[in-house]
Amino acid sequence: MNLSKKIPLVVFLASAFAVHNNAALADHGSLGFGIGTASPIITQTGVTLPKSMWAGGVITQFTRFDSASDAKLLDLGNTYGDVHSVKSLLVPSTFAAYGVTDNLTLGIRFAGVLRDGLRSPSEHGDEVIRMGNPAGFGGVSLFSQYRFFKTADNLNHLSLVVALKTASGATHVQGLSHDGERERLETHAQPSGGAWNPAVGFSYTRAMGKISFDSSILYTVATKGAQKTDLGDLFDYNAALSYAFVGMARNNLFAGSNNSPWTGVLELNGTWQDRQRTAGITDSNSGSNIVYVSPGIRYSGGKMWNTALSIGTPIVKDISGYQTPPDYRITYRFVVAF
Repeated sequence: MNLSKKIPLVVFLASAFAVHNNAALADHGSLGFGIGTASPIITQTGVTLPKSMWAGGVITQFTRFDSASDAKLLDLGNTYGDVHSVKSLLVPSTFAAYGVTDNLTLGIRFAGVLRDGLRSPSEHGDEVIRMGNPAGFGGVSLFSQYRFFKTADNLNHLSLVVALKTASGATHVQGLSHDGERERLETHAQPSGGAWNPAVGFSYTRAMGKISFDSSILYTVATKGAQKTDLGDLFDYNAALSYAFVGMARNNLFAGSNNSPWTGVLELNGTWQDRQRTAGITDSNSGSNIVYVSPGIRYSGGKMWNTALSIGTPIVKDISGYQTPPDYRITYRFVVAF
């Protein structure tokens, strides 16, 4: 996307943003978007913050991968070409959001990225290079959610979400090469892709007594960033059922009127990833469709704060070429509203 086309898009997004963490390949991570004050932990709800309310907190996601042994990685390199393996991915972030009106929420999020145990076969395929544990600032995301439909009984909510992952974050992190020297890692291993990635989607909530249903979709357009790399478009799709053990689910949707201390959550979280392209060349070891089943629990210690934990297990791992497949994923949130 050239600059003349990008500027009008950025101007349009300036009044309404959602958040999506930059992701690429099956062994990278996606944190979804939104403020997380309602029952689901990863799925975005259709409910917005009340007017003049602030919310802030931390969101941390840890993904453990089924990394290949050195011997297997060498064999994979002979079969698939340029491959790599990683043990885990940690993405901590902080966010703040504000209810401009009862139907419009704006916010910002700052993310970090830490990969552990990045390895790759050497150019000659005779040894495995331990490239290190690349870490750094993952960048800034701006977000909003606009609720354009709500039923009179306050049980159904439908919102438009729009996202922009800015071209910020670390793109020059170095790792070890085959000769023991440090060199700049490829973009897919960097904390940030260095691209402007806009996104748009919808989120829906239906409250049903002690149970609430939430679903959300978001399509992210990946533009060319650092080292002439397009990390690939993303399509996130999620669905969640939440059960309020005490009180009604509809009261658990709002941080300021939360009377259910414990809420159980069961989610399906899917991400489709397009192929990566660098300087016009498509990476055959990229592109995937990953679906997690993610049970979780949320505890609200008071009307103005809650904390939640989700553990996801991949049930669909449709991966092109070779990419380190995920083993499990843990997502933690702590949110304060005031």
